[in-house]
Amino acid sequence: MTKSFLFLISLSFIIFINCQENYEMLNLKNFEWKNRVLIIGGDSSKFKSQLDQINLESNEFTDRDLVIILIEEDNSRISYDGLKTIKTIDYDSTLNLRNKYNFKEFKLILIGKDGGEKYNSKKLVSINVIYELIDGMPMRKQEIKERN
Repeated sequence: MTKSFLFLISLSFIIFINCQENYEMLNLKNFEWKNRVLIIGGDSSKFKSQLDQINLESNEFTDRDLVIILIEEDNSRISYDGLKTIKTIDYDSTLNLRNKYNFKEFKLILIGKDGGEKYNSKKLVSINVIYELIDGMPMRKQEIKERN
């Protein structure tokens, strides 16, 4: 009985750990002072169009320390490298983001390194507009100056 019980507990723990590895637990505070965050979510037609445009122009995301969070109807994903690799976000984090930013319709939100909301749009946005917004931020100007 004891061996069976220990075996079941061990097996349950292994399954739990393996399941957790597939999901990214998300707390936006973890990005403060390290990354800017672009959150896109809502209506599927605008969402897909915005995502297609980002896919074409995402090569400058890592230079701007930009993390992308995609809030979809039934799941959410995150990319730290301009959509080259994407991880699924856990359900609770998805729910928290949906509630905090009210993603019932299409929305694009840019969050600065200080954690403050810098831009919020319900319309499709050219990625160049996002780049210009970021490049105009004092912290980004300092980053550019330090790199040169």
